[in-house]
Amino acid sequence: MSTTMETTTEDVKWQLAEVASPHIPNPVSVYVARNVPYASNPNRLQNVTIYAPHSLEPSINIGEVITSIPSVASPSKSPQWLVHIHGGAWRDPFLDSSSIEAAVAHAFSSDDSDVPISAIVSINYTLSPFPTHPTLPYDPKKGDQMDASRSAKHPGHIKDVLQAFTLLRSLGLKDDSYLLSGHSAGACLAFQAALFDAQYWGPELEVIPSPPRPAAVLGLNGLYDIPDLVSGLGDSHKHLQEVYEILLVQAFGEDQTAWPAASPGRFDVKTLTERVKEGSVARLVLLDQSPEDQLVPISQADKMERHLKEVQGIKLVRGHRCQGRHAAPWEEGYMIWQSVLDVLGMLDSEG
Repeated sequence: MSTTMETTTEDVKWQLAEVASPHIPNPVSVYVARNVPYASNPNRLQNVTIYAPHSLEPSINIGEVITSIPSVASPSKSPQWLVHIHGGAWRDPFLDSSSIEAAVAHAFSSDDSDVPISAIVSINYTLSPFPTHPTLPYDPKKGDQMDASRSAKHPGHIKDVLQAFTLLRSLGLKDDSYLLSGHSAGACLAFQAALFDAQYWGPELEVIPSPPRPAAVLGLNGLYDIPDLVSGLGDSHKHLQEVYEILLVQAFGEDQTAWPAASPGRFDVKTLTERVKEGSVARLVLLDQSPEDQLVPISQADKMERHLKEVQGIKLVRGHRCQGRHAAPWEEGYMIWQSVLDVLGMLDSEG
């Protein structure tokens, strides 16, 4: 079966759909443009999905081709959009852009036209192999049929994300027009995209522009220091060392000496400070980590916080919405949405 597609943006049209959260009694009707491709001859995961509230009905017509990210005229300078990157340890075949839908339900559950965010974009990206997945294993080294959508190795994941931002720029994304959030491995990708120049990730990315600057970046139960996921798990999570080592080799390669350079939490302070002065980096960062997370130690967020505080010009805030198990933010939905509202409030208070 082919894992590449001939879809273009001209093939993607607005549809009505329903999204749900376990904390909202009824499904929420929204507009959706699913699987908008961002690469030429894309595999099945090289796409984004865009959600918009039903209150935008006058400006969105079912069956129309998507030509821009929906927005509303507003005197406010607040960001109008949320761009989200899902997690899944760079490899989970059952976790994709649709994992944002519980949060979408919370965001767009009101019929009020005064919705603080007028669209939510969720980015898919090529995954790494998962040879030991219990029901859908994939290991090309053992002769499994080639699946281009599950064959990425760093910097393939971040290359996809940067290509997605190139598409979104063509649909209207610009500096300070959006918040960028990521959960778990998605938080790693969000900070790789937001803190570093695109060219940092290798010569093959020289033709890809850096993303527009987000107004703020949110990391939820995030992975920021890749070597520490093997060597710095601490007593609470040291039983996961072998699991992490196996998945990180699949995602980042066997040469562990290259892992620090791939870690957003090991940025060079001087270089990042210069990028902040140039206006290339968001000046507000929110880090939130559930203390009950069974997969990620709180040290990941703690270390990222300490390092970011060394950078002049970035305001670092620790969030308090994430609680419970690792997947709770996207499964429950409200934790992501409440974090977004918190950040919007901070931006509004700063004028």
